[in-house]
Amino acid sequence: MAERTIHILLTRSGTWFSRLIHFATRDSYTHASIGLDGPDGLFYSFARKYRYLALPAGLVEEQVTVYRRAVPCCLYELKVSEETYFRLRQKLRSMYVQREEYHYSVLGVFACYFNLSLQRRHHYFCSQFVAGLLEDCGAVELPKPPTLLRPADFCTVQGLRPVHQGLLEDILTQPAA
Repeated sequence: MAERTIHILLTRSGTWFSRLIHFATRDSYTHASIGLDGPDGLFYSFARKYRYLALPAGLVEEQVTVYRRAVPCCLYELKVSEETYFRLRQKLRSMYVQREEYHYSVLGVFACYFNLSLQRRHHYFCSQFVAGLLEDCGAVELPKPPTLLRPADFCTVQGLRPVHQGLLEDILTQPAA
């Protein structure tokens, strides 16, 4: 059976919101993204839409090459079946086409911090989005519901294999494992 590789990228960017999350949780990583086209391809997540404004935020495309400062990260790979890969791609494509209908769930972030599950239609925070996408498409079994999964929790998800830990800017210069 043919396999495909997808990537989960965890980062801690240094924005005020990332610093606030890090201060409150002490987690090593405060943001999660998913990529289907390798480390140098596009990643998808729920984050700020504009570089210097925290809001509005929603479903965005991210690219590793746009980061110019030292950002701690961990890149994981996950092997999935061809069928699962195409389900992920189709779901992502469908959501991205309708991206204006999706919103960042600030309330969901706070609920997650207090271990309360808050599910609102078309509202996600970054790790909830990545976890929900993986779960909906049958890629992984999660240790807890997507609404309670923080970015750092991906470090314990079965099947994810770390391929880079260090600075984000070094991902593209490091030889493949």
